[in-house]
Amino acid sequence: MNRADLNRLHTKVFEAASEVFTELGPGLDEQIYRSCFLHELRLQGLMFKRDVLFPVYYKELKTSNELKAEILVENQMIVEVSNDQEISPLMISGMQSKLKIAGKRLGIIITFNCQSITDGYRKIMVNP
Repeated sequence: MNRADLNRLHTKVFEAASEVFTELGPGLDEQIYRSCFLHELRLQGLMFKRDVLFPVYYKELKTSNELKAEILVENQMIVEVSNDQEISPLMISGMQSKLKIAGKRLGIIITFNCQSITDGYRKIMVNP
């Protein structure tokens, strides 16, 4: 998927998150937001999988561990829904590591427990 296609996908995901935030507001349980966000992705016509496992390699060694991506949208973007009040630098670094291991370029971290969706939404891009 080229950069323009990734940007269009990102826009749809942001619109889905924004719709959920507008309808529900902040302060609810993470599971409520996740369920509603997944429903909104369906309404946007986006395909996704939950709890996708990726093998973890270290140099030439395939470890016995797997990395779990919470939501994989259109087989291109990893999305995590958090209940934290803010997105920390450690969360961003963790997403960068997940993207590298999974061989994906685009990740999104969303927390709905904030004053506005723009405060609780981070787009992370890497080169796999």
